[in-house]
Amino acid sequence: MKTDARVRYTKMMIQQTFLDLLMQKPISKITVKEICDIAQINRATFYKHYQDTYDLLEQFQSEAIQGLLALIENSSEKSTEQILVSILTIMKENKDMFKKFSAMKEDKSFSFRLAVSCFEKMNERRMGNGGSASAFSGIYFGYLAGGTSGIIEYWMRSGMKESPADIAQAIVRLNDNILQNL
Repeated sequence: MKTDARVRYTKMMIQQTFLDLLMQKPISKITVKEICDIAQINRATFYKHYQDTYDLLEQFQSEAIQGLLALIENSSEKSTEQILVSILTIMKENKDMFKKFSAMKEDKSFSFRLAVSCFEKMNERRMGNGGSASAFSGIYFGYLAGGTSGIIEYWMRSGMKESPADIAQAIVRLNDNILQNL
């Protein structure tokens, strides 16, 4: 079911206001009243969509991850590296948001959630193409996802100086080396 344009606009205003405030202070110092005042909405409208600022953060991050996962779903003809370049390019284009998500003291799991979600989607894609599940099982999956999230986290925190293509190539090369030595 499609969301009404007014609802999308309202949520976008709330999220943009929230992101602007996150750039200025920690989430624990942001109030619903402050978001509502700046976004020019009433509190009932905020609470119609979110329970509190932490729920807003969770939904905002989940939407960002879902948007990136849609890239994977719509990229059946692309290689893993090409898909990673697309994902990292979007992250770089939305640098402030992703950098802030990564740097939040209250939520250290964003990069890992992103990496795990992408790995799961890539694994589904690989399985659909006749691949085997054994390479991404258990410990190996956790290790690869953790390493990948570490690279992405480092890249975001260091200002995204390297190109998305260079980071994608490093991730693919390192993960391929690990998988070949299993």
